[in-house]
This record gives sequence, C-alpha cells and structure tokens, in this order.
Amino acid sequence: MPPSMLVSATYDSPSKSAMLKFYDPESQKLFLHKDETGHKPYCYSRLAPDELAHLSERDDVLEIKTVTKRDPISGKDIPLSQIIVADPLAIGGRESSIRNRIETWESDIKYYENYLYDRRLIIGKYYEIIDGKVVPHDLEISDEVKLALKGLLWDKVDSKSMVDSEQFKEFISEWADLLNQPIPKIRRLSIDIEVEAVVGRIPDPKIAEKKVTAVGLKGSDGYDRVFVLRTKDTEQGTDDLGSDAEVVFYDEDKEKDMIQDAFAVIEEFPFVVTYNGDEFDLPYLYNRADKLGIERSSNPLYMMRDSATLKHGVHLDLYRTLSNRSFQIYAFSQSYTDFSLNSVSKALLGKEKIDYGVELGSLNLYQTAKYCYNDALLTYELTSFNSDLLMNLLVIIARIGRMPIDDIARMGVSQWIRSLLYYEHRKGNYLIPKREELERRSEGVMSDAIIKDKKYRGGLVVDPKEGVHFNVVVMDFASLYPSIIKVRNISYETVRCPHEECKKNTIPQTNHWACSKKNGMTSLIIGSLRDLRVNYYKSLSKKETLTEEQRQQYTVVSQALKVILNASYGVMGAEIFPLYFLPAAEATTAIGRHTILETIKKCEGAGIEVLYGDTDSIFIKNPTDEQINKVIEQAKKDHGVDLEIDKTYRYCVLSNRKKNYFGVTESGKVDVKGLTGKKSHTPRFIKDLFYEMLDVLSRVRNEEDFKKAKREISEKIALCSKRLEQREIPLEDLTFNVMLSKEPSEYTKTIPQHIRAANMIDGGRGIKRGDRVSYVKTLNKSGVKPLKLASKEDIDTKKYTEFMESTLEQITSSMSLEFDTILGRPKQAGLEEFFWG
Repeated sequence: MPPSMLVSATYDSPSKSAMLKFYDPESQKLFLHKDETGHKPYCYSRLAPDELAHLSERDDVLEIKTVTKRDPISGKDIPLSQIIVADPLAIGGRESSIRNRIETWESDIKYYENYLYDRRLIIGKYYEIIDGKVVPHDLEISDEVKLALKGLLWDKVDSKSMVDSEQFKEFISEWADLLNQPIPKIRRLSIDIEVEAVVGRIPDPKIAEKKVTAVGLKGSDGYDRVFVLRTKDTEQGTDDLGSDAEVVFYDEDKEKDMIQDAFAVIEEFPFVVTYNGDEFDLPYLYNRADKLGIERSSNPLYMMRDSATLKHGVHLDLYRTLSNRSFQIYAFSQSYTDFSLNSVSKALLGKEKIDYGVELGSLNLYQTAKYCYNDALLTYELTSFNSDLLMNLLVIIARIGRMPIDDIARMGVSQWIRSLLYYEHRKGNYLIPKREELERRSEGVMSDAIIKDKKYRGGLVVDPKEGVHFNVVVMDFASLYPSIIKVRNISYETVRCPHEECKKNTIPQTNHWACSKKNGMTSLIIGSLRDLRVNYYKSLSKKETLTEEQRQQYTVVSQALKVILNASYGVMGAEIFPLYFLPAAEATTAIGRHTILETIKKCEGAGIEVLYGDTDSIFIKNPTDEQINKVIEQAKKDHGVDLEIDKTYRYCVLSNRKKNYFGVTESGKVDVKGLTGKKSHTPRFIKDLFYEMLDVLSRVRNEEDFKKAKREISEKIALCSKRLEQREIPLEDLTFNVMLSKEPSEYTKTIPQHIRAANMIDGGRGIKRGDRVSYVKTLNKSGVKPLKLASKEDIDTKKYTEFMESTLEQITSSMSLEFDTILGRPKQAGLEEFFWG
C-alpha cells in the first residue's frame, strides 16, 4: 500500500479482527487492512485471577493475566486482572456479557476504538504497510511553517504556569506535526433517491415495498447521472437538465437493474455522502435490493443499529453532521436554524430544493430526474463549498478526536473529547476511571450550588446599568475557560489531588485546590490546543508568503480548534460526560467569576465605567486607548488570560434584566441578546416587524434620535396590532413553521401544538422526523390548525398579540416601552395598588 491516510476503522465479524480503512490520495481509492497482530478485545477487573477462575470456564474467555496500570488519581501503580476474550460481545452487549457479571473497568469502549488507542493509530495521519505492519509515514512540511512553529515554541508559548513546561512544549510540537500534515482531496459520491409516492404516507425504509423511481448521483470527479424508472401513466416531459447531468431511463420492470447499476457506481467511490441517508436512502436501497432478490454479497451497503455504512467505503450522513450544534454554532455561526436540506443549503450555499408546486407523484419523468439530481447536487455542494471546508473540518477534527471520520460526522463533541482523553490515558498506561469513582470523590466537598438544574455555580453576570449608553466597548476574555483550565491546571485528577503540600494551591471562592506536582491531562490537552490556535494557526492563516492552499488549511485547523475549545468546558461541566468531575467543573467557573470581578475592580480603579459583565465579557463606557491597554496588560499579568476588544457599539441599550440588551455597531448592525425574533418558527409578520424595528434602531446617532426611534417603534407596533385585530394579515404571514425533531409516534406524554396540527391532516400519516409542519393558532378546542385547513375567521388574535409581545419584549423592555401603553390597554394593577392605591 502506498502512503495513505487512515480514515476509518471497524470490527470485522467474520475474521473477528479490527479492520482499518486507508485512503490513498494518488489513486483516490480505499485500501482495507485486517489486523495481523492478534490483538483481542479485553477489559479489566480489580479482582485477582484466582477470584475470576469461574470466568476461565467460559468458551469466549481466552486468558486472564495480571498487568500493572497507573491510577491517574493517586499516581500509584496498581495490579489488575486483564480479561482477554474472543469477541467484543463477550464483554458487553449481551445478557451473559462479563460486565453484567462482575465489576469491570474499560468495558464500555468500542472494540475498534480500543484497537486504535492500543496501536497508537491516529485517524487522519498517513501510514504505510510494511511486512504486514502499519508504519507511520509523515509527509514533508514547508520550512516556513516549521520556522513559525519554532518561533511559537520559544517566544510565544507561556508554559510558566505549567507544572512540567517541557511536557507541555512536547505536546504542542506533536499536535503541530499532526495538524500540519496535508489534507488530501477526497473523492466522493453524493446520492439521493426518490420512491413511489403514496398519498398521506412516507414510505417505510424497513419494509421498502414501494419502487425506487430515481437515483441521483453526483461525483467529485465529474460523474453526474440520474437513473429514472419509467412508470405507467407518467409522461416523459422535456429534458431541461441540459449538460448538468445525464438522465438514464429504465423500463418499468427493470428496477432491479437500476439498483444494481447504482450499486456498481457506489462501489467505485471511497466515500459516499447523503442527507439523512442513515434513516432513509441507504436502508431503503438495502431492503429494496433484498426484496428484488439482489444477492447480499453484491450489495455494497451494510446496516447497523442506528446508521448505515458501506462494506468497503465510508458513508457520511450530512444531516447528522450539520444538526450537530458544534458545527451549527461554531463552524457555521448559526447561519441556519433548522436542519432540513433546503434550510441548510439556503444558508450555506444560497441555493434551494426545486419546488414544482405539485406533489412529487404528479411530476413527469424529466422533472423527477431534475428534482432528484438537484438534491444530490446540493448534498455534494455542502461538502465542496469554500474549498471543501466541511470535508477538511472532518479530517482535522478526526485527527484531534482520534476517531473514525464517519463517527466524527455522526457524534457530538462530548464523544470527540472523550475519545481524545481515552487515547491519552492509554498512551500513559493510565487506568480510565469509572464514573462512580469520580462521583464518590465529589461527595460532601461541594460549595453551595446556585444555578437551577446545576450542581455548581456558573459564570458571573454583573447587574447592568440600565439606560442608553453611547460609545461602548465590549472587552472579551479570549477562550476564557480553556485558558483557566491551562493556567490553573484543572483536570479531574489534579483538582483535589491527594498530595498534602498542594492544598495551599487554593481555588478562589471554593474549598478546592489544584495539583502543583504534575500536569493534568485535560490541562495539557486543552492548554496546548488553545495556545496553538491563538499563537500559531490564527497568524499562519493570514501569512501572505504561504500558498493559498496552505493558508486555507491553517484557517480550517483554526476553525476546528475553535469548535473543540468552545465546547470543551461545556462538555467537562456536563454530567453525562464519562470523566465529569464536579469539583473540576466548579473550580473552572469559580476562577472565571474571580477573574471578571478582579478585572472590573481594576477597571474602576483606573477610572473606567463598567456598565455590565456577562460570563466572559465586560462592557465599558467611553474608554481611552491607554485605559484599554492597561486593563489588557493587567489581566494577563494577574490571571494569565488574554483580554481583547470584541466589538465597539455606537450605542448600547441595557435593561434592568440580566442577559437582555441590544447594541448598534459603528456600521449600523444591531446585536440583540437572545434574538427570538430571528428564530425560524416565528411567523413572518412578527419577523418583518422585528427587522423594521432593527432598521429604525440602526439609524440612531444621538439621544434625540433615540427618542424619535422610540416613537416610531411604538407606532409600528400599534399599527401591526390593529391589522391583527381586524384580520388583515394574510394567513401565510401568521404561520408557525416547526421542524419535527423526532417521529410523531415518539411524543407520548404531552402532544406539542405542531404535532396536534399535523395529526389533523390524514391522521398525521404522512409526517416524519425532519419534516416541517406549518400551522396557525386558532380559536378551536385544540388551539391550532394546519395552514391548509385554516381561514382568517379561525385566527386567535389574542394569542398572536401575546406572542408578538413576548418576542419584541427583548427590544421594548430595554427601551422602557410598555405594551399596555403602546396598545392603549388599561395598565395591569399590582396587588399592592389594588389594595392600597
């Protein structure tokens, strides 16, 4: 095998071994490699081998031997029994599995992950196979990039706070070597299918009883085809696809041939991308092929419990990738708010699905072809826009998360960080602790919890100074929590470590301390990634002497690091995370609160007026450049964190409520905290009014303008309310559009409004997860009706007025505008006034 990038790993049941998938950038093909080292599944027990003699009698237990691993908390070596088995199901997944019989450690890790960790194999890294052994093959990196790293290591890296600064520099060096490896262009095929329609019902992929009528195929190598099945009574129409794609027709009785031809194309590509292919396209094709008598041996698809994959290739379901909040928020700046192919394509590509204005079953053959091919094209372009941005992000995140690319594409950030930490435990021969062990260490040591639904206090929010403020600078602590994790050595094994001499290294506002004898694993990982992003990749991505391709890669690396760093604290502070340790989560937020409070004191001491503080930022009024620089230097000196200017507002309006404000930048852009008015389900008439209000606010330059803006906004709200009362607003503009996040049958306890509306059309038979339901609020018993069944007389105007009020309140309350006054309603009297007024 030529030098190739490791892209995925899986368990091969027939050979009972790990299977690696490598991508060769030269031939653009995948190579499969089965393990030849004899590696087997295993788990650990703290019982001695003779106490586990009963397990030796099992056919699936191969060996029980004593090994030594290091306890990460005590730092001591401990003897353990390693139970080696023939098959992963012997450890977990069956009633008789070992983890159901005795207390075990490391028994809930997927076998192929175990294999990657033990063999020190990193997804996204290049390897060769020499004499059956997988050997690393690092590609050459330019001298300029090496020089930039050298400059970072010796000049910019602040390793003073690290207990072992050499270990920290080593970590940075290893990360840079890995992340600077070239990212190849990945040859891929996107696929979309259409299925014979049944009125009021979505075809079930498990049964696959209806014919596949079209298969759209778009390859990164210029392969553009759509296979279409002729059906009785359907006209052919005229070909308006032109040179975009070739349409291949199959006679009505040749569906089997069409699917076999599609399978042959799929086999040719190393990567296949779909949109919701795990749930629909691939299981449908797989089961339909079964029904038509296509041999399983010639079916390239392979079904798993909750996803679909390829026997020889790699399948990425972009629906699962783009509905991952880390991608949605940090990689794509929340530019889409629901996850349908149409919404995501519109936001990221500026393109949409084709809408012929009729049911799909009514289209002619060429229209079906164009509709299907366009879906495949949109799916492909979601991976190709911005120079293959999404594919490159997946490769970089796979390198960091030590996880197969197809798993990265399907799983959330907590799984990426879990995998990365597990890899580091194995590398250092540390035993991975159980959740219960960490919970026991937390018992009885916590400070008072304040946040609702949380066991520890969150970030600090300082009371805002109510009113309109001009020339406001927002100062932001860059990566505050990752910086704290690095500087204060926060990790589950270092907070409340067992060393008596570390107890004086206290954490403010808590009864905890941090270790001063060794670097914490989390601190090393998060700290090194943070320093690389801030001091290295951000500047490399702007370096004009590098090639465009190199700059592009470093921009992607910087973005991938941002995704992981922004989510890292949230993950570690979440109870579902397997290495969650309550005192470590509390320590991080406590230091954050302390840092902000101290910075505010320093600002006030320097004569700067602080208007507001929120978790990792402070709002200051009319500061000089000299004052700003002084505060930045002080924050770095006192707390080891970077304070920087985030934005400058021409003016900012703060209400008396926390986390409720808006600000207008110099360019006239209006930032509203919370911003319900932008949510995708908000009816258009409220959305339009919301944007009209923002437009009025963007033109304000002084106090006088602001008074005029208040009057103009009051008039707009009053007019809109009047039109609503008189039922002059078109039904389409009153519609709520809500996407189903789960199947309608999964709503059992309380039935949400959009499901009630959906059930009024054909008993809800045609509705599935991912569909969008359009409904209006009405005066009938259920309070809603689907748009197509409603009339203007049905509309509950009171409900719409209430919704309008709650949506616009973010702006009106900041401006001290009262809805009762605007709408001429009698003001609600409080109890006190009622009795004594």
